[in-house]
Amino acid sequence: MQTGLEFLTALKNGEISASPMAHTLPMQLIEVSQGKVIYKVTPKMEHRNIQGGVHGGFCATALDTATGSAAHTMLEQGVGYGTIDLNVKMIRPLQVDTSYYAQAELINAGRNILTTEGKIVDEQGKVYAFASATLMVIRK
Repeated sequence: MQTGLEFLTALKNGEISASPMAHTLPMQLIEVSQGKVIYKVTPKMEHRNIQGGVHGGFCATALDTATGSAAHTMLEQGVGYGTIDLNVKMIRPLQVDTSYYAQAELINAGRNILTTEGKIVDEQGKVYAFASATLMVIRK
């Protein structure tokens, strides 16, 4: 058993396999610390919507993963979490085959509720989408 931070560090280092969802949405964890994460995300042709743009679900999923991971870093061994609210705003369209960064950080850690925020940015730091998330601590 590992703490959330230990688990995510092992994921970043390639010591454990990514989730099945990570094969659907190309995300690579590149930085992790207490209360903070950064994923590299790159939409592909299969992530386009019917109009040919990158589907909004790509942003929502990337931000759900990032905000959840920021919360996960705070959890002790044997404790899980679940997203109970995710509020996403998309302000610029993502481009296919362009890399972005989904970064998130902890806002507040209560006993039962964690609050995080995240954003998707390009190499220059321009914001494409942002989110706030509320997560429930699940003690087994």
